[in-house]
Amino acid sequence: MNMARDEYLTRKKTNCGTKLCGLLMLLGTAGCPPAVIVPPPNGGDEIVDGNRDGAQPGEPNDDFSESVVAVFDANGVARLQGTVEIIGDLDVFLLGGFSPGDRIIVDAFAFDSEIDVSIALFDAEGRLVFANDDHEDASGFTLDSLADLSVRHAGDSYYLVVTHSAFASTGQFLGSYHVDIQKESGVEVPQPVGQTLLLDFNGAIVDSPVLGTFAIEPFDAADISAFYDGDTQTIKDSIRDVFEQNYERFNITILTTDDEPPAPGAEFTVVFFGGFDRGVFGLAENVDLYNFDRCDDAIIFTESFSPAVFRDIPTAVELGIAIGNVGTHEAGHLLGLNHTDDDLDLMDDQSPADAFLEDQEFMEAPLSDDIMPIGTQDGVLLLIETVGPREEN
Repeated sequence: MNMARDEYLTRKKTNCGTKLCGLLMLLGTAGCPPAVIVPPPNGGDEIVDGNRDGAQPGEPNDDFSESVVAVFDANGVARLQGTVEIIGDLDVFLLGGFSPGDRIIVDAFAFDSEIDVSIALFDAEGRLVFANDDHEDASGFTLDSLADLSVRHAGDSYYLVVTHSAFASTGQFLGSYHVDIQKESGVEVPQPVGQTLLLDFNGAIVDSPVLGTFAIEPFDAADISAFYDGDTQTIKDSIRDVFEQNYERFNITILTTDDEPPAPGAEFTVVFFGGFDRGVFGLAENVDLYNFDRCDDAIIFTESFSPAVFRDIPTAVELGIAIGNVGTHEAGHLLGLNHTDDDLDLMDDQSPADAFLEDQEFMEAPLSDDIMPIGTQDGVLLLIETVGPREEN
């Protein structure tokens, strides 16, 4: 790079501002309708799933085909209620059709219980369009959930799924909740915006309010294993090739610290390569759905890719493929993608290390149970709606 490291980091902080700010400001000013408190029926603790006015109650409603119809009033407001009765219980509500230019605001919160609420919105094909577990308000992070979605593609049936968080603490898995939904029309349709990913091999002090502070030395293949001594450039080139291949369909520019730096004032995400973690191969600051924060960070702990984690010792090029696939996965989180459950999908979260050596790609795959045990994620569709397709020269 033709830029001092301190200057580069200062420029990045100046361009990007506070981490997570764009997303949290949006959630904090969503303008949701005020909650209407309705006592539990018959004075009990359990609330019947359905609309709070008693319309369209229903159980079972654990699948898209058994969804309870949400009834909207003349102002485009629906007020729902339900109870998560057992661990794994899902409540599915049919919200009706939506088109680009529509906006959906969903506020789901515990009612007379301690449940840690989790929600997800799906389109007519059961593909994820928005998910939220905890959100931040003026008092800090809460266990309630909030979604504010500008619809990108039309569907004659959009669904809301409500359940407990997969990461709930003891005593927070079960309980009753309320949901307030507002739908609007005539809003501006968000347009895809291209993104630059910078692959940083130079080392840095990464000081993230989300990830913590890490001192990362410049990438050296010998730090992974003496077996790769002298292969640093080969592995770096392989990592870049994998990023280029995995993102070749999308409007994403791949740079490395071996290139000229991004232009002054440019917004870019950084994927740092180096260091060791005993528990993970990589970390991303957040799942930034629709890429509201264009300057977030991820770390790939390259020294965790010891030959011992693979069945056979990878060649230098193969090791670059494995590291590149994990790097693409973490960058995928920063572009808004959640975990899935398919070894061939780049966003899979259960793969053994040997799967990283395969030709993984973005695809439509079942969501990880940690996100929602129903529906799929279409990584290609979400990326195209977020950054757009790669323009042909």
